[in-house]
Amino acid sequence: MRRIVILLAALFVTSPVLADGVYETEAMRQIARKAAVIESLEVSPTLGGINPDAFAYVIKGLVQTGTNRCDAGGRKIEIRTKIAGQDLLVYATVTKAPQEDTRVCTMEYDPVMASFEFTVRGYRSKVDQMVIVNVDRERSYEGVQP
Repeated sequence: MRRIVILLAALFVTSPVLADGVYETEAMRQIARKAAVIESLEVSPTLGGINPDAFAYVIKGLVQTGTNRCDAGGRKIEIRTKIAGQDLLVYATVTKAPQEDTRVCTMEYDPVMASFEFTVRGYRSKVDQMVIVNVDRERSYEGVQP
């Protein structure tokens, strides 16, 4: 019995399949390292167009742009997509402000959250699933079947 538990624990730790059935690839791991964490995620289907193969989803959420108002000043959220195999990866990045290198801010911690809304479009014949990277914490994923 003890060997079976150890074997199952080893399989769980090394398995690329996550709890919600999303297969973690190397591209997802690389994106998760540089992507921002999305909180309060809402995904809702919308009209994809007249082509029955097309799909669209509206993604809404919050992203921390800085540790305080000074730190977050001028930063913007960008939602990006990338095709990795049969997966459409969706992730958020925070772009720096032009004056950020010369700015001096206090060390107080008062996180600044910014909301976003983005429409993701694709074709069912080309995408097996849409994967939203870094949901609620780093290296977590939310999978959506179009």
